[in-house]
Amino acid sequence: MKKLVVFDFNRTLFDPDKGRLIDGALELLEKLKTAGHFLILLGKAPRERGELIKELGIEKYFNKIILKDEKTIEDFKTAKKLVPPDSYAYAVGDRIKKEILLANLAGFKTIWFKNGRYAVEEPSTEDEQPWMTINSLNELYNLVS
Repeated sequence: MKKLVVFDFNRTLFDPDKGRLIDGALELLEKLKTAGHFLILLGKAPRERGELIKELGIEKYFNKIILKDEKTIEDFKTAKKLVPPDSYAYAVGDRIKKEILLANLAGFKTIWFKNGRYAVEEPSTEDEQPWMTINSLNELYNLVS
């Protein structure tokens, strides 16, 4: 069964402090794409972010790339409509108060990548509780496959 995996960009796949992909990101995207999963990149981003994604060589792994000034619950709901209704839908992000909350409200299984600046940001409501928490991208493949 095809699975939908929606990724955040900053601090989930890309480390803006180091200016490079997070360790394991490229290998993970390759494995998920090879397994036939439907991948979406949903990022809060300035216009030049699209160029960075191309420079990093990760554009080819995504079925769709959505760059917005601000992510909304509607963005996640729209993403879910791109796959059959019985597909598993996962959302991966580093922010409890942003993508985890929004994806939970849209009906995703959420995976909190507890990494970087927002790793100390703990859930304070039921809607912010992630389905699973990971500390390394290497843990993600087994969760969704």
